[in-house]
Amino acid sequence: MTYSSQSIIQKAIKQKDKETLNILCFDTHERCQSQMAKTGHNFYAFRYQDCKVWNEAFAKIPENYYPIKDLYLDMDFDFILSQSKFGQLQISKQIQSQLGLPIVHLEHTIPTSNYTPEQLKMLKSIWGDYNVFISEYAARAWGFDESATVVSNSIDHNFFQPIEVESDETVFTVQNDFINRDYCLNYNGWQRIINGFNAKVLGDTPGLSKVASSLEHLRDEYNKCAVYINTTTESQMPTAILEAMSCGKPVVSTATCSIPSFIEHGRNGFLTNDEEEFKGYIQQLLDDKDLRAKVGKAARETVLHIFSEQKYIDNWNNIFRKVHKDLK
Repeated sequence: MTYSSQSIIQKAIKQKDKETLNILCFDTHERCQSQMAKTGHNFYAFRYQDCKVWNEAFAKIPENYYPIKDLYLDMDFDFILSQSKFGQLQISKQIQSQLGLPIVHLEHTIPTSNYTPEQLKMLKSIWGDYNVFISEYAARAWGFDESATVVSNSIDHNFFQPIEVESDETVFTVQNDFINRDYCLNYNGWQRIINGFNAKVLGDTPGLSKVASSLEHLRDEYNKCAVYINTTTESQMPTAILEAMSCGKPVVSTATCSIPSFIEHGRNGFLTNDEEEFKGYIQQLLDDKDLRAKVGKAARETVLHIFSEQKYIDNWNNIFRKVHKDLK
């Protein structure tokens, strides 16, 4: 575990120009934060005890991202960025009470069926000063109206792109903790669906699969497969779907949460909640190479249009500028 020294942090803070903000944050979703770092601001990741730590197998640490283990009163942060209600937002509230910094909270999740009524009540009661959701579906699910701020995820489409590799004709899936999160990722349904197909899965799931050894390895696996499948029932916008689409792969997915908002059945993917239909769409794509190419091309065009990197950067810079303006 490597931390930026106090001198490096202070130097970065002092050298910032008027347009560059100093954002106190936490290690969360590596590829999401890599994209956010492209806004050009300085990000200081506070690593408190037993917190999640950046895994470079998912993404390299950007140059403007500084891991820190201590906080000092003279650090000139502009605001706090939280991305989880399980530790981060609570600690953000504690820091806010000491430093008086506003909190921008990015909510990646939706209320799922595994929460008890008490847990759900608590989760719905704690929010930042500015709240951002990755889909309109998520905002509604948490009880926010149409005025909620929504910034969809972004995919590095210059990296996740079609490349020439030998196809292994597999049905591919990427999920972490697949078995334990059956309640939302539908592991048991996935098992039934892949029966009879040449299936492959990557992700941190003990006893089933391992994380890709590198981003290049993950990109290669997307490109090798014939079809990418997603069986989730309570996962609002799985990043792996977008990465597969960005690589020009046809996707067969459950029609749940926000997924139907960007997959149009039969054009840039296939949607169904019926397992036999799901298997039928997989077989249809395996049997028809031209259909795979046509749907995969439309899938990549969707990512370029809806989930573009520049749109993501612009949206986040607009939010950051608003927060900074409100501070004055």
